[in-house]
Parts: sequence; C-alpha cells; structure tokens
Amino acid sequence: MQTELKPFEKIEDLQCDGLRIIQSDKEYRFTTDAVLLANFCKDMKGKVCVEFGAGSGVVSILVAHKKSPKRVVALEIQPQLADMMRRSVLLNGQQDVIEVHVADLKNACSVVRDADVVVCNPPYRRVGSGERQQEQNIALCRHEIAATLADVVHSAAQTLNNRGSFYLVHQADRLCEIVCLCKDNGLAVKELLPVSPVGGKDPNLVLVRAVKGGAWDCKLRFPYCIEN
Repeated sequence: MQTELKPFEKIEDLQCDGLRIIQSDKEYRFTTDAVLLANFCKDMKGKVCVEFGAGSGVVSILVAHKKSPKRVVALEIQPQLADMMRRSVLLNGQQDVIEVHVADLKNACSVVRDADVVVCNPPYRRVGSGERQQEQNIALCRHEIAATLADVVHSAAQTLNNRGSFYLVHQADRLCEIVCLCKDNGLAVKELLPVSPVGGKDPNLVLVRAVKGGAWDCKLRFPYCIEN
C-alpha cells in the first residue's frame, strides 16, 4: 500500500510481525514505556479498549495486533498526531479494529462509554517540574498541560464499565498518588510491576492494573529490568 508521508516523517519497523509506524522528527516519538504498557495488558480478547493520549499510536497498534480486542478507540488531542496514527493504522491494515478520534481524554465519555479496558501512557511531569520543552506539541506529551494524572484516573473510571480494567505506566515515585487517586475513583489497584532501567538499579517506572469495583487485593510482581 502506498503511504503518504509528510515532511520530516518516516516509516519505522516495530519489530513485531511486520508492524510499522509513522514517526516524525518534529513530533514526540514513542519510548520503551509505551511498548512495556502494551505488553503488560491482558485479558482483552473480544473486548472494547480505549487508549487515552494515543500519540502516534504505538500502544493501540500493538494491542490491536497482540491482544485480539474487538475494538480499539484511540483518543488523541493533537490533530497532527492523530493524523499520523490514522495513516499508520491503514499501513498495517488495522482500520477494521482501530478507530482514531481527535478528542480530549477528559471528554472520553462523549466518544465511548462502558469500555472494558482503558490504557494510558500519560505525560509524566507536573507543570513546573523539570525543564519544559520549548515546542508546545512536545511539551503536551511530556508535561501535565492538557490533562493531569487526576484527570486521567477520573476519566478512566467514568469510561469503564463495572469490573473494567485500567492499565497505566508512570514514574515509580508517583505510585502513592496513583494508588490514592484510583481508590478515590472506585478503582482497586490489583497488580503492580516495577520496572528498572538496568539490573541492580531501583525501579524508575511502574506498570499498574486497576479494576473498577474490584476487591482490595493486590499482586506486587518481581521487578522487570529493561537491560540486565
């Protein structure tokens, strides 16, 4: 299939059964965190999945291929990223499974309700923390400008059906905040997977699975090391 590429764009191999994705040198590029999140998701066969802040689409593309959901609804607030994702979906022949919407995650319920799964790799940095990117399109992906962690958790709870699952990747040092926000929104944290950059180092990331209306038992997984 002939794929339209815009200036500064190129097609990259996702190293997964021939899947490819369009990336731009002028936009935020996905990281290992997104791939870890997609792999962490489970029990999605035949279900409706919503991705908040889909970016260029790597999580939705991988989930649609590897987890066999019935439908993936990808929400992205930046039109240029949503456009790239739509073209990547077509490139991979996934248009019958993935639908892309230019939408604010805070208004997710206006697009889809009673989802079985919500997945999110949100901006990690609070506004005012760390060095802010000068380019607004990059800053929106790294800093909580358009949506805070509280917005993400609240919208996930509103979008999910009862017993629906919420999957999140975030900085390990915000775990206490994540657990508290989930509890306040009726989401029980059921599984935690700490992630270390290399063996022998403290985890810098955490993968979280929470269930709407779930019981308060939680499994803490053995830490995963990206590089041993």
